[in-house]
Amino acid sequence: MDTTTHPVKYLTNDEVCNILSVPECVGVVEELFKDLSNTQMPPKIYLDIPNGDFRAMPAVVGSTAGIKWCGVHLDETGHRRKVNIFAKVLINDTVSGKLLAIMDGESITSIRTAAVTGVATKYLSRLDSKIAAFIGCGNQTKYQIEAILSVRDIKTIKLYDLHSEIAEKMAANFEGYETIVCETLEDCVVDADIVTTLTPSRNGYLKYEWLLPTVHINAVGADAEGKQELDGSVLDNVDWVIYDNYEQCSHSGEIQYVKYKDKKQEWNSLENVVSKLNLKQGWIQDTLFDATGLAIEDVATGRYIYEKLIRSEQSS
Repeated sequence: MDTTTHPVKYLTNDEVCNILSVPECVGVVEELFKDLSNTQMPPKIYLDIPNGDFRAMPAVVGSTAGIKWCGVHLDETGHRRKVNIFAKVLINDTVSGKLLAIMDGESITSIRTAAVTGVATKYLSRLDSKIAAFIGCGNQTKYQIEAILSVRDIKTIKLYDLHSEIAEKMAANFEGYETIVCETLEDCVVDADIVTTLTPSRNGYLKYEWLLPTVHINAVGADAEGKQELDGSVLDNVDWVIYDNYEQCSHSGEIQYVKYKDKKQEWNSLENVVSKLNLKQGWIQDTLFDATGLAIEDVATGRYIYEKLIRSEQSS
């Protein structure tokens, strides 16, 4: 697409959501992970602040260079520790060098994070999965539920949050499904085919003994050094460990707490799972996806949004 004749686009979070749906972004991210040979992604740069951090996340995907500048801040809101995310995504065309767009990054972050979960769940969970459990019911959870519903025929959504009223509000978004707000963590996950953790915890709380032998786990909350959602028993016992990016996960994800790869386990990247392994469905094993969030996802999603917007303008 010729970008030299278009002015720079400035998009708000609401405009991003109007252009891009979660199921649509699942397709964008799946295509991205089919071939990462045309990408560049230096490690995230973290700048620590007393109640969080700022992150610079540059990447190149094909003919698009971009960066996300993201701040994560924790504050006390009533009796709840709230996570605030502030972000901008800038993308440039590598052929012309032209700045294409500056976008609010909060919605992009939420949608593409959920989309990666959707891709991993599509390839790693059982085809007949019916029950999906979600730990933590903050702003990200609605998107995560939408992503998993787009790739599996889920009948029951189970929710747990330290504050049950937050989980009740989340359940109200999915009235067409059986939704259960659970009183305990164990009750939430004990019969779940898919478990997704979405908290800023620094103490592993999800225990392996609670889980089904063929469970698929999406570990999303641990995206910085010191964060941890999984009890050590999970990483000690799952059959498959899949990561979005090994270097980043070993620094910031759940596998930062594992000093070696257990020879009894299968360790691999999401790229290989999507592009090379030709995995057979009907799992008889349990799987863990360790997701830290990658700049290539922001850049690919940003370019997709931009090009969809230009096509819409040209056809109107």
